[in-house]
Amino acid sequence: MTLATASVPSEAAQLISGDALKAAALAFIGEMRAKIEHEQAGLPSIFDSWFRRVVTRLIDFDPARSWEDSVRDHAARSPAQNQNLQWDLLRLRLFLDRWRQGRFVEFRQREQSGVHYHPRFGTEFGVDVLLTCQGAPSLMRWRGLPLMKNVFDFAMYPALLAELRPRTVFEIGSGRGASATWFADNLALCGSGARIHSVDRVKAEIEHPQVRFYQGDCAEPERLFDPDLLQTEPHPWLVVEDAHHNVAAVLQHFHRFLAPGDYLVVEDSDVKRDAIRQFLGPHPDRYLVDTHFTDYFGRNATCAADAIFVRTNTDND
Repeated sequence: MTLATASVPSEAAQLISGDALKAAALAFIGEMRAKIEHEQAGLPSIFDSWFRRVVTRLIDFDPARSWEDSVRDHAARSPAQNQNLQWDLLRLRLFLDRWRQGRFVEFRQREQSGVHYHPRFGTEFGVDVLLTCQGAPSLMRWRGLPLMKNVFDFAMYPALLAELRPRTVFEIGSGRGASATWFADNLALCGSGARIHSVDRVKAEIEHPQVRFYQGDCAEPERLFDPDLLQTEPHPWLVVEDAHHNVAAVLQHFHRFLAPGDYLVVEDSDVKRDAIRQFLGPHPDRYLVDTHFTDYFGRNATCAADAIFVRTNTDND
């Protein structure tokens, strides 16, 4: 995997518009057609059909004017009939603004572009979706235990595991153990016998042949796992922080052992942004947000908002 650090334009907070919007839309149409033909056997997805329908309608406007101006004037002339197109145009702009930034993006750039989204979660979804996406009033379950994952992550993580195919998973925050066993079961479906190491202040009691549970306290990150284990477990790694305590120090401890291509996921990141900034401060070029996974179902449709990181290939620490 070749990673390049994305540049941070001075106008990062400005949403794509004008000629840049038109050019991006046409470029994406080309990619979408190839995807439909080669990957989807000619069958468009719901998103594909929506995107093509909206762009086709926008192209019919005066080519000398911006789509934003044309849609605004069109809606003003027929306010009862044309509000949907304004909604479509905004969603088109938000998507293409993300798409043109590329897959791997600096955390700083993600925070700058977040001005267009929900102020806390950085997502297009309303709070009502976020409140219920883990299941309401009861949680989703795995092997009979409550699984503290939301429905988007329930679909996103298997895609990440299938692509990364980690040989080792470290989980900080076991809970009752459902998450670790869920990772192990999903990796088994990929034909992987990866080992999962999961730690919490109270050791989980559930048993699984590919999972080992530990007792540890994030107040002492260096004692969460044996240093020999961290030095010898095979890469690539997936490290998932879900403990909510001493986060920056825990991430810094794992930084010493992470290799290029490893993934670091910080769950419930909306309440950990200060800790993430503190951790990334000394490592500005070492971690990039993988937007393929954070935005799999729309921007930050994940509990790890702006916080699915890939360790980059750098020479110095």
